[in-house]
Amino acid sequence: MNLYQPFNATYNDEEVTAIPFAAAEVELPAFHLQGERAASHLYKDGKLATWYWQGIALIENRRCVYFPRQDLFSFTELATIRRSKALLWVRRLAKALTYTTSDFLDLSSGILPLWRIYGGADGSILILSQDLGDLFAAMAGDEPKFFHISAWVHHNIHPPFSLCDQLVQLLYYAIAGTPPFLCKNTREDRYRHLPLEYGFEEVSLQTRLFIDDSLSLSLTKQRDSTGNKEPQKALTAFLDAAESIEWDAEDRTEIPPPSSWQNTPKIQEFLESQAKRAERIVFWRMKGWIIVTVAVSIVLVSWFTIGRVSEAMKPPYTRFMSPPEIISEYYVGLNTLDLSHMDAALARKVKNPWTMEVTNLFVTRQTRRAYEGFSPTVDPNEWLAEGKKPLVEGSFLYGTTDVTVTRLDERTFEAQGILYTPYPYDEEEVKAEDRPDGAYLYTLTQTFTLEVGKRGWYEITSISSPRIDRIGFLEVEIIPRFEQTPLPVQ
Repeated sequence: MNLYQPFNATYNDEEVTAIPFAAAEVELPAFHLQGERAASHLYKDGKLATWYWQGIALIENRRCVYFPRQDLFSFTELATIRRSKALLWVRRLAKALTYTTSDFLDLSSGILPLWRIYGGADGSILILSQDLGDLFAAMAGDEPKFFHISAWVHHNIHPPFSLCDQLVQLLYYAIAGTPPFLCKNTREDRYRHLPLEYGFEEVSLQTRLFIDDSLSLSLTKQRDSTGNKEPQKALTAFLDAAESIEWDAEDRTEIPPPSSWQNTPKIQEFLESQAKRAERIVFWRMKGWIIVTVAVSIVLVSWFTIGRVSEAMKPPYTRFMSPPEIISEYYVGLNTLDLSHMDAALARKVKNPWTMEVTNLFVTRQTRRAYEGFSPTVDPNEWLAEGKKPLVEGSFLYGTTDVTVTRLDERTFEAQGILYTPYPYDEEEVKAEDRPDGAYLYTLTQTFTLEVGKRGWYEITSISSPRIDRIGFLEVEIIPRFEQTPLPVQ
């Protein structure tokens, strides 16, 4: 079924011309038949006139738009029986379009669908209205819709240059018998068309180079040639450029198969390279995100692993210390709630018995710092050194003082000290509001085993659980965090 190809017929005893757009069994969408008919345009002898179709009917078993007899042809014939006059008809179309408005053309897709433009035997150009174009699109199958619309869309071009580009595509179509961007590989290959200069030698090289160059213009040159004009007004640039073209293509009865002109070495080499480029682009678009994700994951894991390994291999700051000094530093880390400080000298797989308690207190301190701008923990060594000053409301003493280290044998050491804590260890938990202000005091005893490791410095190879004995409770004076200033006397 030759859709969109005008033919002459008799309908209701009247000589008409019909443009078929659907098979007889296809139902018409009612919404396309409502309202006032929009005007189409007929260009003839340098003038643009309004033109209206007569009706829609079933003619020769096809649904058609019909109107009084007017010998028309589709622009698809530029590649066959109108090929020798293709440049003439494309120039006439360009002139006709310069008289139209943007509202009439409605270039929402960037191009003018091929089923909206027709040539007349009297040299006229018929441009159908957008409502007819919408009707054709609503009734079209995928293949005709692709050929009449999508195959001519050229992405990433300067919008005012769009109609110039489409008319150059029509000249390409007239020579090659196929739109330049019809092939999927061409579109995937960033719209790199098969150059006409690689074949089609029956047409002058100057003409082929003009078409090739126009279809591959840079955005800068497109802007230079059309500026910011409306696309139909920018066609004057196309008319000026096409003035010197020598058109010597000949008519033919049918479009030859691609195999008849794709057998030249240059064309074959181009198509093979394009297929590879298109395949790579499609691959990266479909699978690239997976590869990038995996690569980033590997990099992050490697970075994390290398960082952890480097950190593990890095000598601890205690490497030059004696066993008693290492044990003393362990309790410095307890007082500052710094697990990295406490774990610095631990050998592999040695667990720190204070980890849970120190972590909980550390989180409490950091949370209150973030939300209240206040650090509640006070090192008892600093508090004693400052003369047992009153503590700010909400703060508490935590840590060890008076730490002594005694060697028990060659590898074993015992540490003793006084532990200050805000909560009791030897009785049920006391509610915070019921606790007196101060600290619970305990005697703390722990046993450490230290040995020289493979890399030459002392490591803690075992730590006993802390043994604590209650000393008593130390009351501490508390002062309010925020002193209220009395209101001035009136």
